[in-house]
Amino acid sequence: MATPRTTLPQSRAVRRQKRTARIALAVAGSLLAAACGGADILVTSERADQIQSTGFPSSGDLGDPNDIDDAEPDRNTPLEPIDPADPMGEPDVVEIDPAAIDRDAINFGDNKPARDYDDFLLASLGDIDTWLRTEYEASFGEPYEPLEGQVFAGYPERSEPIPGCGEPVTRYNELQQFVAFYCPIGDFIVYDDGESGLLAQLAAEFGPATIGIVLAHEYGHAIQFRTGALQLNLPTVATEQQADCIAGAWAGRAAAGDAPGVPFSDEDIRAGLIAMIQVQDPVGIDPNQPGGHGSGFDRVGAFQVGFQEGLSRCALLIDDPLPLTPLQFLSTDDVRNEGNAPFGFEEDDLFGFLVPDLNLLYDNDWQNRFPDFTPLTLVSVQSASEIECDSPFGLFELGAELCSESNTVYLNEPTAMQLYADFGDFAPGYLLGVVWAEHAQITNGSQLSGENRQLLNDCLVGAWVQTVTPDPTTGLLPEPRDPDRSASVSPNDLTEAIQTAIVIGDPTQSNNVLGSAFEKIDAFRRGALGGVDACV
Repeated sequence: MATPRTTLPQSRAVRRQKRTARIALAVAGSLLAAACGGADILVTSERADQIQSTGFPSSGDLGDPNDIDDAEPDRNTPLEPIDPADPMGEPDVVEIDPAAIDRDAINFGDNKPARDYDDFLLASLGDIDTWLRTEYEASFGEPYEPLEGQVFAGYPERSEPIPGCGEPVTRYNELQQFVAFYCPIGDFIVYDDGESGLLAQLAAEFGPATIGIVLAHEYGHAIQFRTGALQLNLPTVATEQQADCIAGAWAGRAAAGDAPGVPFSDEDIRAGLIAMIQVQDPVGIDPNQPGGHGSGFDRVGAFQVGFQEGLSRCALLIDDPLPLTPLQFLSTDDVRNEGNAPFGFEEDDLFGFLVPDLNLLYDNDWQNRFPDFTPLTLVSVQSASEIECDSPFGLFELGAELCSESNTVYLNEPTAMQLYADFGDFAPGYLLGVVWAEHAQITNGSQLSGENRQLLNDCLVGAWVQTVTPDPTTGLLPEPRDPDRSASVSPNDLTEAIQTAIVIGDPTQSNNVLGSAFEKIDAFRRGALGGVDACV
């Protein structure tokens, strides 16, 4: 977030682009499609410029620290911590029903090395085709026409040529730059099947469902060719948003068990969210410029809209697109500080302006909604042994503990600093927002419990963010609550929030403790786009 002061530029951002060395997977591209290539013919899965790492580390051997019982706990039951070093755990081994596999769905060529994800990809492509034959006409108003070309696997050992898109052939070294692409000339799709390619890395780290989502996204571009959307000279982000939505619609179908032979678990849903974030535009990029794709927040949002509302909703996005959040830096100070407010407690530091802004939000702006709210004091501690509280909330291991009886929040400084380093400075800011929202519920006698209570907290954090978001049209900051120490949203804050939600969310939809990553992000987005009225 940003803190305007008389001696500083109008904005101070909260994004930290530098990542810690322990982050193993720095993805350089995937899922999104950009109009690239010399002739602007390809619709690909990679940006030409560098994609920022999201801070999600690769899977490790730490186990799953988010293994929470299904039973709904008492509000004061301590919750197990999530270690950002291993948010996913090891990918599951996927067993595919042989009856669901059409070996002709992919042109594997000659000399193809077997991949662990081959059968999943074959089953996914067969289902995507079945799905479109069934639902396309009702959504787009015309019969579905299957691909005239094929889906081609590209890899270094392949000697059988792959068609080119404006060129005689597609060479593997060129394909590596695109990861996957759809070509309207010949109506075909190509993906990088190389052992060291990005798709193989995604499958190894997060499971094969990520590749199924990539190809569903490319089918989204094939749909756009059929509807004429690719011929409208729209901003790239408009067609990318719809393709993300279409990928989400197929993922929702698979997750609902409607894709025979294609297993799709809660872990696959989380992996899809992570993959969408990993290929957002770099901070500082205008999403409306040629080749723009949007922020991680926007891409996840389009994916979720498709997941929840289906293909027919995606069909409307060309004429009625979802709102975009700005990623541009608002001042030279933003650039100089790498978009990050300093981690600290002085007036110009992160907690020095977040705490007063949250207190003013609930005690003044939202006083009619939370009339019994009492302002909170932040105390930084190094361990739980320093907390003095008879009825702690139970979130200390996640980053911040609430003691409503003394109107105190205890910041777990080592954990908060790690989140700050991994994702950016609105990661700990998001946790503070959750704690302030919980205090507002406690002081006003909320009867909600379990997951529903936590999702309201997430929504209220989003609504707080909306109150400090610059006007998307003018770029002007909202009227400050405190002229000396007010906060405002800066590039990538929203994405940092949903990254944190993924790390701390329940591992499955059925745990019903904090809410799953998907549910928490959905609640946060509802508040961020609709304000407090959308929450309460």
